[in-house]
Amino acid sequence: MTIGFITGVGLYTSVRTIVEVDKKNGIILLILTFLAPIFASLWCMKKSSFVFGGTDWEFLIQTATVDKIVEPWLILILYVILIGLIVYNIFKIRKGRNN
Repeated sequence: MTIGFITGVGLYTSVRTIVEVDKKNGIILLILTFLAPIFASLWCMKKSSFVFGGTDWEFLIQTATVDKIVEPWLILILYVILIGLIVYNIFKIRKGRNN
């Protein structure tokens, strides 16, 4: 649910950024919006080998913090960068609309 929501907001924001503000920044956001859930899904395919019954997001958090595995940390960092770019572009879109 969380991963899908972030992806949806990222898609919407990236398209608006490409059309209204900055094509380069919007394309970078669009690429990250597609890569982050793909990497998360690929990692979460391993959920059955860890015998974990929770959601994908919980699996990412547990394997990063409890199991101390590097790959989920990289995916979480990618999501932090993605969320930061989404927020940055939302402010740029709002600033552009006010001018």
